[in-house]
Amino acid sequence: MARKKYTAALIGCGRIGYSLGLDKKREQPASHTMALKNNSRVKIIAGCDTDQTKLIHWHDANKKAIVYPDSATLYSRTKTDIVTIAVNENAHMREAIDAIRSKPRLIILEKPVALNLREAERIKEEADEYQVNILINHERRFAEDFIAAKKYMSRIGEIQSIRAELCSSLCVYNRAEEKTGAYSLIHDGTHLVDAVLFFLEEDGIPSEVKKVPVEKENKGLLKRAENCNEEIRTEIRTVNTLLNNPVMTGVFRDENGNVRQMSAHYSTEKCPDVSIVISGRSRFFGFEIDITGTEGRICIGNGFLKFYKREKSRLYSGFYSLQSDRRRKSPRKTLYFANMVQNAVDFLDGKKPLRSTLQTGINALAVLEEIKEKLK
Repeated sequence: MARKKYTAALIGCGRIGYSLGLDKKREQPASHTMALKNNSRVKIIAGCDTDQTKLIHWHDANKKAIVYPDSATLYSRTKTDIVTIAVNENAHMREAIDAIRSKPRLIILEKPVALNLREAERIKEEADEYQVNILINHERRFAEDFIAAKKYMSRIGEIQSIRAELCSSLCVYNRAEEKTGAYSLIHDGTHLVDAVLFFLEEDGIPSEVKKVPVEKENKGLLKRAENCNEEIRTEIRTVNTLLNNPVMTGVFRDENGNVRQMSAHYSTEKCPDVSIVISGRSRFFGFEIDITGTEGRICIGNGFLKFYKREKSRLYSGFYSLQSDRRRKSPRKTLYFANMVQNAVDFLDGKKPLRSTLQTGINALAVLEEIKEKLK
């Protein structure tokens, strides 16, 4: 018996929505369009983009789909099972809420959830009210290499340290770009933080967020006046229950005061030493995570995965060293985008839960927002 096909609409036909699927160096599928098309259970029936040129290029490759100049027109004329949102960060909240109100069975929302926690919480309120499920495209939760690394963690003993590092030329934090999200802390840092949370999660149970009172730093006359009155100014913040209150080191600012380098350090019950390091001074792009245990080590990043285990040393008598575990091989393909769409299909079939949810996306955003507050 033929299995049901799910219809899909794409909001945003730009880079992650479409054109990365044409990059011959990338593992394919590498865009939402290609990942949806490559799944036999999904049929793209509509797409939209406010950029007419991008829309024309997309339609040339998807002639059977109907195209619209904006999402409002699409929703008024087309009903789909899946709505995929692949627009810039500053449009996530608006497009997500509009999509939620159109009541699809599932929304696939490109990372990060939103520009900030306030916007992310607005999305959650709407999703809860309309009872619409949202999958966040934090791709490493779907990647075969990251899944293999997480499984191997049980073989390396107690976890001693996790160091996650992101290097690029994009500014780490620029206050002037808060309305666009054009800085690496949120643009790529969301992947780094979510991957760390993924490795720290126990038995698939994600971390949570909670609201806590935080003493507000006051400066100048206001601070002196409040000290005289013996008053303490506090504000309520949302923080991650697993990674919070970081110790910040290595903060480097350029001549304009923008943050170009930083390290955030945490201690958790599972791992006493967690470091999130981001540089915007590098003339290369790097994404890697090292996990060191008492009996082994895992090194993973874009394009590599290495497993190490404790064995009798070849160099020193009476000692043990870490040797490459040759029995463990890196998956030939990570299938990060293909697995994401398959997870969406399995969820709609009622077979599996979503691997990356709106809540896990908010959990990562809470970590990023607390780091940002420390950098201001």
